[in-house]
Amino acid sequence: MNLDLYHVFYVTALENNFSKAATKLYITQPSVSHAIKQLEEKLGVQLFIRTSKGVAITNEGETLFEYIHKVFGLIDTAEQKISELKNLESGHVTIGGSDSTCKHYLLPYIQTFQNEFPNIQIRLQHGSTPQILDKLNNGRIDLGIVHLPINDSQIQLTEFLSISSTFVVGEKYKELANKNISLEEMLNYPIISFSETSSSRSFLNQLFLKQGLSLNPEIEVGSVELLIECAKIGMGIAFVTKELVSKELSKGELFEVYLNEKIEKRNIGLVTRKNISLSVAADKFYKHLLD
Repeated sequence: MNLDLYHVFYVTALENNFSKAATKLYITQPSVSHAIKQLEEKLGVQLFIRTSKGVAITNEGETLFEYIHKVFGLIDTAEQKISELKNLESGHVTIGGSDSTCKHYLLPYIQTFQNEFPNIQIRLQHGSTPQILDKLNNGRIDLGIVHLPINDSQIQLTEFLSISSTFVVGEKYKELANKNISLEEMLNYPIISFSETSSSRSFLNQLFLKQGLSLNPEIEVGSVELLIECAKIGMGIAFVTKELVSKELSKGELFEVYLNEKIEKRNIGLVTRKNISLSVAADKFYKHLLD
């Protein structure tokens, strides 16, 4: 199919004049005539009849135009939609992250982005770091925000921010906040942690393993909110991201337990699929996070 011939026919049928069609198409009138003749020979029918005022479309031409105008109408609509996407007048971004990461680190960026680009739809999917990586590799999200380190050759990683980890207790174990204790001493108390599959738990396990200690938390939870509440009511010592309990610490609802050794900071990264370009909207949001 020579789409150019059909385009010449389409414009000529709209204008009913070879000369006007040539002007609109930025070609010469003989070029229009030649294109129409080629199409007529290809289809084996006459499409136009010359008149004193220009040309008149034949019945066969009317039948062809009935279908052709739908095609070029869809092309016009598609170009308009692409223009809207390019100019961020429409589109969507799907982001994956844990509940706490989305709530405490991502939502402020989403709010400022939507203030600037209100027509871009932001979609959130939650999950652990392994689940987010799986969703990313399967194309279910555009980008993810995960705890590091990760090891995946299909992933493009950019470090996003650093967070501090600490141990906290409620009123019941408040006396632990008045002294520095070791990890070995901490094992004498119930420990509250995320589940075994979480990156936070992996980090905690490694912290104890470096001291030759084995960790078996008495309580495992699935959300930072539940972790905080368990610590507040005195169920044990909770391992948390310090930035997420700043309010509770300042209000005296939780108390920080200091180790006699330093806990290294943890990193959060942005992940995208390697060698696969982001959409215009997703790329704009990605850059908004980094800015």
